[in-house]
Amino acid sequence: MNTELDVKLIARNVWKDTMRDGLMELFMGLYLLLTGIVMLADMTALFILLMVFISPVVKKMKERYTHPRIGYVKSSEAEKSMGKKILAALVGGVIALALVVLLSREGERTRALYQWVPLLPALILAVALFIIGARTGFLRYHIMAIFSLAAGVAVPLLGLGERLDSIAAYLLIVGPVLLLWGAVVFLTFLRTYPVRAEEAG
Repeated sequence: MNTELDVKLIARNVWKDTMRDGLMELFMGLYLLLTGIVMLADMTALFILLMVFISPVVKKMKERYTHPRIGYVKSSEAEKSMGKKILAALVGGVIALALVVLLSREGERTRALYQWVPLLPALILAVALFIIGARTGFLRYHIMAIFSLAAGVAVPLLGLGERLDSIAAYLLIVGPVLLLWGAVVFLTFLRTYPVRAEEAG
């Protein structure tokens, strides 16, 4: 029993270490920013393409900058499953939201409803960030989750857009913030964990 608990604790600590570099926030912010841009440009078919492109780039960045600094241990199936669930929730939420908006029609009745549509991606993102924050113990994920919810409420209240534009407005607010936040965390990570001499050689 103790061995099983130790294995789970080790797996959790390993996953926590993989989140120290800030690359998840950086690329999540980039994805949300680009998604907002393609929505404004009426190119919603690029949603999946963006995710397919960004995922291998994150992997390469971790292999280039993260693994040489803190090492690499293959995660357990449970940790992989959790990561897939979080990713699926984010992708599924954005795609479902896009379909709802694309299938909607102009009208006074729907205008008030769609004014608050940004709350949906805000809530999905916040839940994912709260889960990551709970599993890693990093306060920054809880702060970002609260910011996501605040932005989801602020966009309709401030009248920053209507329907599709309001969703894009939310993404264009949250995306750059996560992108910059992730960049700061990543640069701090690089300074805090220099490449070991044996790895550099």
